[in-house]
Amino acid sequence: MTKLELLSELLVEELHSFKQEVTRLEQIEKNLKNTTIKADSTNIEKLIEEHLRKLNAHQSAQQKNQEEIVKRIKHSRTIPNWLIILALFLFLSQAFAIIYLLLR
Repeated sequence: MTKLELLSELLVEELHSFKQEVTRLEQIEKNLKNTTIKADSTNIEKLIEEHLRKLNAHQSAQQKNQEEIVKRIKHSRTIPNWLIILALFLFLSQAFAIIYLLLR
């Protein structure tokens, strides 16, 4: 009989703890039903707006750099200035040498 009493006592304890757990879960369920969750996306919207502003600023800076590069390319020469001056100097020296030889 002792074993039967022990088993019945364990069963009663288990039922009691089960009842406590069920009560606790019911309380949690009530709290969850009363809880409201609002979808708030203002922080995400602010981050996206800030990112878009940064992208626009970066894009405008790149556009200015591109315009400056195109402007410099259009105004650049394929022959450097020092080479033009050297060629002009050589041409004039040869011209003077020919004139000098012809007049002599």
